[in-house]
Amino acid sequence: MSSKADLKRSHIIQMAIQYLKDNDLSTLTLDKIASSANISKGGLLYHFKTKDTLQTAIAETIMNEVIQSYEHFVSLEQGTGRLTRAFILASQKDLASGAALNIAIQIMQNDHSVISTIYECLLDELFQDGLEQSVVHLIRLTIDGLYYSQLLNIAPISDEATKGVFEQLMYMTRKD
Repeated sequence: MSSKADLKRSHIIQMAIQYLKDNDLSTLTLDKIASSANISKGGLLYHFKTKDTLQTAIAETIMNEVIQSYEHFVSLEQGTGRLTRAFILASQKDLASGAALNIAIQIMQNDHSVISTIYECLLDELFQDGLEQSVVHLIRLTIDGLYYSQLLNIAPISDEATKGVFEQLMYMTRKD
């Protein structure tokens, strides 16, 4: 069972993630997050001594949530391509709910080593999924493009078009 402090810490992180889904990272302040979490700045500082420690906790939480989502979808899929389908579904879920992974990438922009390591391990798994490597690369790069388009707001596509892209990616994983 989580302690009261752990629950409060988790609440602060979730409120910060929600804030960052709606606002630029550059606008993040401890005062704004304290206000969003409905606590005093002193209460926030009890859990996070600096803005950097809060941002690190946000990035770690997002990465853990994305991994948990992927693992959940892996448990639901079967057969050749199941890991790649889980990756597609976890990415689709994240993009549809505000692209939290983009927040983690922005926070860790000066130290991508953690994200790179996790992503490389994931790709190693996907390459063992029974699909041609070129198909896995195509799917990965398409999903990367959807994230970058949303992050940079460069020619973002409609929700309907995004849905169609994900349907096509899922189709590419099915070997019949």
